Amino acid sequence: MRLRTKLEIVSACVVVPCALELLSAKRSFAWLSRISAGGESVAPSLLAFNVDRILHRAPWIWRHSCLRRAAVLAYLLRRGGRDASVVIGVRRSGEGALEAHAWLACDGVDPFLEPSDSIGTFQPLGRA
Repeated sequence: MRLRTKLEIVSACVVVPCALELLSAKRSFAWLSRISAGGESVAPSLLAFNVDRILHRAPWIWRHSCLRRAAVLAYLLRRGGRDASVVIGVRRSGEGALEAHAWLACDGVDPFLEPSDSIGTFQPLGRA
């Protein structure tokens, strides 16, 4: 992996979570949907490994969450020329509480880079 790609991964792990915190969800996802290809095409599993590594060690608003992970990976995969989007779903827990989860869909595969059994009970609300 080239140094430019490594810097792009780190930059995405900094900028995308900030956008999610500072902008409305509508604006954040509208911005993500306009990202065009132009980055190096990297194996998705390698991108996910590096993003997870950075976000799990990051403090405060950059800390790993399913939404931050999916949004950063969608950004990087789109830069690599792939059709990636964030899917947000909800479900009721056994106690009746509402739970939400975000995952990645890419090139017709949903979920992408995530075990399919982990989202089986979530009802998708939409894609961004």
